[in-house]
Amino acid sequence: MRIFVQSLAAIRAHLTASSTYSLPVKPWPCVKQCALFAPRIASNYSTVTPRTLPADIPERYRDKLEKLMREKNIGTLEELKQHYNEDITRRQTEERLAQVPFKKPRDSISHAGENTPKTPREKAIKTLSSYVDIEKLSQHTDIREIELIWRARHAHDPFSLCAVLDVETFQRMKKNAQTYPMFVLPLPRSGGAVEIEETTMGGTEMQFVQWAFPEKDTTHCLLTSLLEYKMHTEFARPHTTLIFHAELSKSRGVVLLNGTVEKDVGISPADAQLLVLALQKFYNSDPKGTVEPYEREKALRRRMLLELFKSGAGFDVKDLIRESEMVD
Repeated sequence: MRIFVQSLAAIRAHLTASSTYSLPVKPWPCVKQCALFAPRIASNYSTVTPRTLPADIPERYRDKLEKLMREKNIGTLEELKQHYNEDITRRQTEERLAQVPFKKPRDSISHAGENTPKTPREKAIKTLSSYVDIEKLSQHTDIREIELIWRARHAHDPFSLCAVLDVETFQRMKKNAQTYPMFVLPLPRSGGAVEIEETTMGGTEMQFVQWAFPEKDTTHCLLTSLLEYKMHTEFARPHTTLIFHAELSKSRGVVLLNGTVEKDVGISPADAQLLVLALQKFYNSDPKGTVEPYEREKALRRRMLLELFKSGAGFDVKDLIRESEMVD
């Protein structure tokens, strides 16, 4: 492969010096070089015999190219290029993926729609108005009526989640989410799990949590298998998407939550409900707002786990599982 690339560079240098061709000065990737030179070589040397090269190729490159063509039983430069085309494409893809930076949760939300047709922002992001008529819903002053309507809206879909939070609970969770936008949660597995680094532990499978805030009154929370995230990073497919809607937080003091569980990903709606409860357990902690000593100590432990995971130092999965299993 290296010999082939060096040869193309030599050909390009030679053609640049010729008055017949005018090539750009800026270096091109290997694939573009192949696309540039191959048609010209084919047109000028259509009568080239097998395993022979044009006379104007420098001798030091001619020997290497002819040797490579003999080894591969290839007769022309065009055939040589086609032979290595798949390898070139694969290497180019690997190099591009290696350069992809780690993206924050908000960036990953945007990435999902980069290649889709452009739509108005209010349509691209599902707000509360995407599910219900906010004006009519806000006419109900009884919170129980709002909750009943909201649950009825999602009752037809067995893979949907919904809940109604008081605004104080949501504000604590959002504040912690803005400070700790990434975390992991344990999901109990009754069959026993195979240990792969820290993605599983005993009968527990680890899930990766990402928060994003695309709109003032809209908050996203993505739940992804940690193994899936480690394998695909920003291209990992979340198994559960939670959306918090705060449009009624001021007028009615509630925040509406709806979620979607993907089918055929190994996560059931019951599993997702357990993760939502664990999510609230850690992100609803507020040591400063807790007076009772036991509750304050519990809130401090959970806040410490969030802080240790964020810093990357001293975080222990066993402590996380132990805290998750504690009954509030």
